[in-house]
Amino acid sequence: MLENIRSYLVSLIVYRKSPLLLNGQIDWTTIGKACGIEAELTAELKEQIRPGLDAIIRWLGAPPAAEERRPPKPETRPHKIVSAKKVASASSTSKPQRPAAERTFARTASVAREPAPKPISPFPNPLFDAREDPASFQDALVYHMRRFGDTYWQLYRAVVHLNETFDNKTLLSWIQGERVPRFVASFDILRRIERRYRLQEGYFKEKLPHQVRSLYGHDLGDVSPAERRRISLHLPDDFSSLPFTKREEILGWVRRVIVSGSTEYRRYQAAASKQRCAIRFPGVTYGGSSLSRRSLASAVGANQNVEAEFDDPDLLSGVVDAPPRLAMEMADLIRFKTSTMTAIGFQRNGGWERKRLLRRSSTLV
Repeated sequence: MLENIRSYLVSLIVYRKSPLLLNGQIDWTTIGKACGIEAELTAELKEQIRPGLDAIIRWLGAPPAAEERRPPKPETRPHKIVSAKKVASASSTSKPQRPAAERTFARTASVAREPAPKPISPFPNPLFDAREDPASFQDALVYHMRRFGDTYWQLYRAVVHLNETFDNKTLLSWIQGERVPRFVASFDILRRIERRYRLQEGYFKEKLPHQVRSLYGHDLGDVSPAERRRISLHLPDDFSSLPFTKREEILGWVRRVIVSGSTEYRRYQAAASKQRCAIRFPGVTYGGSSLSRRSLASAVGANQNVEAEFDDPDLLSGVVDAPPRLAMEMADLIRFKTSTMTAIGFQRNGGWERKRLLRRSSTLV
């Protein structure tokens, strides 16, 4: 039972969720079911769990839960009637109250200091054995954090050095499934997490989607962006940490063997670059939201002028008209970005100049 309660509290911290409340009070019935406790929680157990739940609620910034109201005990002694004269004399003889500033200072001075942060162990002991192997990157990261009792903030303090600029919100986005590592610095953090949890090297990398994507952030010096896109896929993950001579050797090999050589990749790239293709959007000419006959007729006339301007037969042979659904979506997008005011309920960050779009309408894109 203690292990179930511990796992429930850790899950609230990892997923940044507040315990369930019912009419402003803690819903002990639902919490008991979440912890796998069939019987009703006793009063002693509630008193032991409540400080932890209150701490999580304060950490999340949610309104505090109300205390359970207990009926007052009946008084056996009769009430003593006090006359108004005695009340006046008692108030006159009472000590004068201190100013509000002094009371505030006394109250803040008497408050106990917050507990020191939990010490970070480089290699913590697991709370339970690894019996599962989640397939996705997010599920695997959350599972092992729960297995070692780590919150995202404790994990951030354990794997990120003080002189590094890695943002803690990036780690939180991994846990919530909003992002995945794409940069060289992020993969360095993944390797530290694998060492902390004593996992095999590349455990988290194998669970990332889009395995064929190249990493961002390689130190390539004065390499142009166009060449950077072609060679980044063939560089090792630790390229930036290698000596300068080794990096130059790798770059020379990639340029000589892959980019300019006769490998299968180079033959595929050369053949793909010769496949000239373009998509024409007839309904975008006047920014209409539908493909009317007038817009189609105007688009056909404009397209004939465009075809006269382009003399490349390979380019014209690869031109295709957009499907009706895609053309309508593009027309709606152009209308939204070029209109003076947006429709009710929509917002945009900047707009497009209509004159430029009209000059380039019905062209090859």
